[in-house]
Amino acid sequence: MNEESDEATIRRTRDNSNRAIARRNLAGVGASLAEDYVGIIGDGTFVASRAEYLRLYKQGFDQPKHGLTYVRTPDAIHVAEDHSLAAEHGRWVATLPSGEVVYTGVYSAMWRNAPSGWMIRTETFVTLES
Repeated sequence: MNEESDEATIRRTRDNSNRAIARRNLAGVGASLAEDYVGIIGDGTFVASRAEYLRLYKQGFDQPKHGLTYVRTPDAIHVAEDHSLAAEHGRWVATLPSGEVVYTGVYSAMWRNAPSGWMIRTETFVTLES
């Protein structure tokens, strides 16, 4: 696979994840997460597992009038020469169902090229405005 097609695949996978969040589709959110996923959410809280991350999304999905929708927009994706890893950097926005923006920030993600395709291994979100 060449770098352009790896980048396009990662962008498409991120877009699919954003759409899954908007649709409150937990399986769709999980589809891009590696089994050994870990992350840090916008307030600095460490998320120790894929299951914990999905539990946090489910809590939001279970509150349709108050749950946030997140959109992550990549600014740059860099793929390793051996196509085993990639780094994604971008901006994120959290909105209420009314469309009101409540948080914005930046993020970084590490992607791993697994037998099942590109999967997110780690993410770090930083809230810059609330």
